[in-house]
Amino acid sequence: MSHVTSQELRRLVDEPMAVPDRDRSHLAGCGRCQAESAEIAENAAAAARLLGSPAPATDVDLEWILVSERLRQPGPAGRPAVRNPWRGPRRLANVSVSAGTAAVVGVVAAGAAAAAALTTVYAPTHVAPLPVSRSDLSAVESITHIGTAQLTGEVSPSGSRSLAFGELSWTTAGRPQQVSSIARARALTGLALPAPATLPQGVGAPDRVMVQPRVTVTVRFSQSAGPGVGGSTLVVTGGPVIAVRYGSPPGSTGLPTLAIVAARRPVASSTGASARQLETFLLSRAGLPSGLTEELRLLGNPSTILPVPVPAGMWEQQTSIGGATAVLVTDPDAFASGVIWESRSGVVYGVGGLLDKEDVLSVARQVG
Repeated sequence: MSHVTSQELRRLVDEPMAVPDRDRSHLAGCGRCQAESAEIAENAAAAARLLGSPAPATDVDLEWILVSERLRQPGPAGRPAVRNPWRGPRRLANVSVSAGTAAVVGVVAAGAAAAAALTTVYAPTHVAPLPVSRSDLSAVESITHIGTAQLTGEVSPSGSRSLAFGELSWTTAGRPQQVSSIARARALTGLALPAPATLPQGVGAPDRVMVQPRVTVTVRFSQSAGPGVGGSTLVVTGGPVIAVRYGSPPGSTGLPTLAIVAARRPVASSTGASARQLETFLLSRAGLPSGLTEELRLLGNPSTILPVPVPAGMWEQQTSIGGATAVLVTDPDAFASGVIWESRSGVVYGVGGLLDKEDVLSVARQVG
């Protein structure tokens, strides 16, 4: 048997796109080559740590939390330290994955340790508005058998369900948990989420900070799904996610007034089908409204755009946060507003609440 050479395995670390498909296919099924590849990657990571200079401590709260946790860990003679399950490898921090009211949404996201044979078919770089009606949402729920209540509820650590065209399964790195502060959430997730220095009038202190670990969703298409897609596997990765809720000032209504969300953008990889084939397959599903199909096609390149659903009756406009395109959604009566954008570092942010658009944009510009 001809194995992948050490030079090609090293190239997987330095120039992954330069490795031939035949070597990737062999590596996906060869334990010997996988072991050597893991050793090479570990050596490269160790060299990078030795040669790299430490980043300056710009967030005192975050650094204090990390130092405190290191001091609580036993030394070499004691029990081995447990790796933080919330934080992905540093090499993957810039790779991606996304979603605002749509990421408040934070739906599903995929396991970054995808096999070498996987090809990235979705890694959004910017957001775009997608008008949707109640009937559109009902149609999507009917096709996927996944409702809004399931998306916004707590995700079980793992599970699966049958689809008309295959099987969907998911795993998570852990259950959602409430933490004591935004700084603590940053330490657990590695996400950049600064606390706004100035809050709009009528907004109180944070009363709830939640962290959702990374979620990996796998869709295995049955052969009956048709040419191009049948037999393919789609892996979607999303998260971790931080969600911060602000209450009202003491003595007022007591209602939540503001929410801020940060999440790694979603990334999808496929073993066979291309992004265009997957788009064609999904848009051809019986029962999908023609108006929604047309709106999705008008978005443009399906592999780089993160759609932001805009419910019927809401006003939307495009703006800019930190140099990135943002979608601003407002209630016609100015009762509530929200804005969603994706930063250059691949983090999707959402800011919204019972505030007018000027107040929401003020908070968003402090975050982004």
